[in-house]
Amino acid sequence: MQKEPSLKNSPTMKEQPLIGSASALTQRIKKTARAVGFDRVGITRLENLAGGERAILDWVRQGRNGAMKYLADFRERRRSFFDKFGDAKSIIVLGVNYYQPSQKNPRPRSRPPLAGHIARYARGLDYHEAIARRHKILIERLSVFAGKDFHAESCVDSRPLPERYAAFQAGLGFVGKSTALLSPSFGPWLFLSEIVTNLELVPDSPDKGTCGSCSRCQKACPTGALDRDYQMDARLCIAYLTIEHKGTVPPGLREKIGDRLFGCDECLSVCPYANRSKPASWKEWGPSQGCGEWLDLKKLFGISSNAQYEKMFSGTALLRIDRKKMLRNACVVLANSGKRAALPYLKKALSDPSPLVREQAREVRLKTQDPGLKTQDL
Repeated sequence: MQKEPSLKNSPTMKEQPLIGSASALTQRIKKTARAVGFDRVGITRLENLAGGERAILDWVRQGRNGAMKYLADFRERRRSFFDKFGDAKSIIVLGVNYYQPSQKNPRPRSRPPLAGHIARYARGLDYHEAIARRHKILIERLSVFAGKDFHAESCVDSRPLPERYAAFQAGLGFVGKSTALLSPSFGPWLFLSEIVTNLELVPDSPDKGTCGSCSRCQKACPTGALDRDYQMDARLCIAYLTIEHKGTVPPGLREKIGDRLFGCDECLSVCPYANRSKPASWKEWGPSQGCGEWLDLKKLFGISSNAQYEKMFSGTALLRIDRKKMLRNACVVLANSGKRAALPYLKKALSDPSPLVREQAREVRLKTQDPGLKTQDL
């Protein structure tokens, strides 16, 4: 496992003189980023992001962002950010491989009888926190040789940037028909983050990859969310429905969720670029660090408060949602299981303190091949 670098090992100003040329500075930054642990690093200029910004605004105008208001507010958030950082020039785009293989022959006890599936990115520790810690180390090291006027802002999935487009422009990969970034080195399994800086750096060339005539991701999407090449209707996406969506899961989509409790990897798993996957080196992504691939649904119904939920999943990406959303998702997965053992938990959900959980429990219909088990059993 890769050991996280320490700030104590950062070079001093005497050890690393200032670097004059933009080319030499760019190469030093890339070398430093790799030493801190980033698997891929590329550079693009702020003005190169215009195409990606237009695409986001067009997508929002079509209403395909669902209830994600932060995307609807993209233009205003961008203006606010860069008004405070008027001399921003370059973007250091960083990629971290998070692929962890699933168990091909899991032990019988590794998957509970009533279980919900967790998307690969959320099985270990929260990437926001882990990557932010490395950003801090990287910026500290860059400040040693980047000059006294050096300024940088860390961006870990929180700033108004067209992230995948920036990664494409910086040469980390290309945006596929799944709308995910596809890396020639790591397939679709890269966490992306950025450091915006006022340094004049040499940009990389955009990646020249393409999906060609392949449409595996579109055909594999359970809900048909990838209804146009290189576009997604978030309102149909299982990741959106289980994480961002605030209400009950709409009829017609519930059964298509299957056993997916948090997120969905279907379009990524079937991509030919997934064959380029390699196990991640960061220990933070190991399933033993977080909740793993499967979550016991019975245990979820023992959580009585948000405080208890936050304690149980502290440090993981599962805190992107709260208790009521997780139990809403669990109701859908339980109903899709078609198992009689799910009945007591669905009945319990009918009297849950949360109106969202109660409403979702009322709406679901238990799938079963047992003719003796009927809807009224709920």
